[in-house]
Amino acid sequence: MAKNRTARRKAIGSEPIPIRLLNSKTNDFSIETRVDGPTGSYGTRPGRKRPPTPPTLELSLAQQIQAIAAWSGLWEVAASLAAQETPRAVCGRPRECTPADIMLFSIMNTILRSARATERFLRDPVQRKLICDAAVAAYPDDPTRRLSVKGTSRKQFSSYRKTHIEFDDAIEKLGAKFEELCLRIAIDIGVCNQRRGSWTEPASENILRSDGTWIPSLYNSASPTWTDPETAEIIPTRFDPDATVYGEKSQRNGNMLVPVIARNPHPNERLILNFDYRPHRGASDATVATDLTLRLIRRLPGIQGLAYDMAMHATDYDRLLSAGIIPISKVQRTKSHKVQALAIDVPPFTLSDGTNRHLAVTAYDGTPHIDQVIGDEVCAVPLRRVSTIRRKNKDGSFRIYVTWAIPDRPDIDRNLRNATVEIRHNSTKSEVADNRRRTRGLRVVPESDDSFDRLFGHREDSESTNHHLKMTYPNGRARSVGRHRQFFDLFGYQAHLAITTLLAWNFRTGGDIGQWFGRWRPPERVSAKAA
Repeated sequence: MAKNRTARRKAIGSEPIPIRLLNSKTNDFSIETRVDGPTGSYGTRPGRKRPPTPPTLELSLAQQIQAIAAWSGLWEVAASLAAQETPRAVCGRPRECTPADIMLFSIMNTILRSARATERFLRDPVQRKLICDAAVAAYPDDPTRRLSVKGTSRKQFSSYRKTHIEFDDAIEKLGAKFEELCLRIAIDIGVCNQRRGSWTEPASENILRSDGTWIPSLYNSASPTWTDPETAEIIPTRFDPDATVYGEKSQRNGNMLVPVIARNPHPNERLILNFDYRPHRGASDATVATDLTLRLIRRLPGIQGLAYDMAMHATDYDRLLSAGIIPISKVQRTKSHKVQALAIDVPPFTLSDGTNRHLAVTAYDGTPHIDQVIGDEVCAVPLRRVSTIRRKNKDGSFRIYVTWAIPDRPDIDRNLRNATVEIRHNSTKSEVADNRRRTRGLRVVPESDDSFDRLFGHREDSESTNHHLKMTYPNGRARSVGRHRQFFDLFGYQAHLAITTLLAWNFRTGGDIGQWFGRWRPPERVSAKAA
């Protein structure tokens, strides 16, 4: 294919003519340097205009915690915890707290950001009575959904977690339960609704977001011991056995967290559907996000896309396309920070008179281009996306095809204007075998498309969620030591977002939340009026 392109250039003149790219937004044939990152690189640009701070729920701290006690998800998780409890010896004092008390403590710990503050709040007899009364008001006919009279202490919380939760099976069951709850909430509030949007123009609420974030461990030490260089004394140190060194060794030891987020285009209506830590070796954070997304397809069929950054590789891009999901991401630059060019094929274009003409297609920065002689130069003209369709294979997988059109410009050959071609975006079997996937440089929704900013811009929401999560941690570090304890803390944050989403959706739409809070209803919000 490269030989054919060189032959065409030599046919135009005695020497190859340099190719210039057409910028579809400025209609100029000068190459525009793409700026990546929040502050820009290889160029300058003004700072991003942040949207105004979204309004809060206008609920007091006591009212938020009462909503936790009335949330049916708390009691479903408590029943799951009770079912998987390991039997204990009969001797000794019986446990005073229930699984519901433990889960309540974990969610409150996320809101109050301190186990000591949570214990003090629960020890307050007035607040404790209000919390217990909220559970009674929500489920008056269900005596099993009751909190203990005495508040949970930090020691009881730590002892229960150490005895019943620090196992892989327990964490997997809890994760599956929270994933089920969040998927049910997503369906109720209209996230990933199949009746919204299309494959050509996906709806923003049908696009999942994800981004990896580094969670520093509680302790800086990466070794259980430290040797004094002067005395050679071996001193034990506190460390996290599940933490690892950051790839660039520029941050403290910790783990890479990858959450998958869905939301409505309204304030405070955001859900973490599932999450996982990136393995220390053998997988990237984009691969983890792809695995988590593929796990959700059967139970949330309205998913249309996944927005991720440039860390998404061609293999993960093909996996999402085969599952019928459109990845929304930028194309990775070359090692010399140049626009990546990838020869795709020589497909037949359907001209306006109904005839076909074969033209070589090359993808520049994700957008298919064709070579056209304009003036004395060979210019790469970007194609315009017309429609996107999804076709199902016999084995249940999908193929994504996009119809591209040559723009109607006066400097383009009249016969080629508005000519269309259908391009397959999944890599072919031969490309996979040769490890030359077209998904390295071809995008369903490239940066030159008008819908790219609308869809890819939502990825910043995942960065906002990661930042908010770290704000709940003391000094931005993980609250606990060990992967199992940290996962249990993350379940509390996941539940906190789910409850906030339900309340915000109810305030906005007035929808029924009886299945989630029983007979309990949030208090009416009081807005301050000017004198």
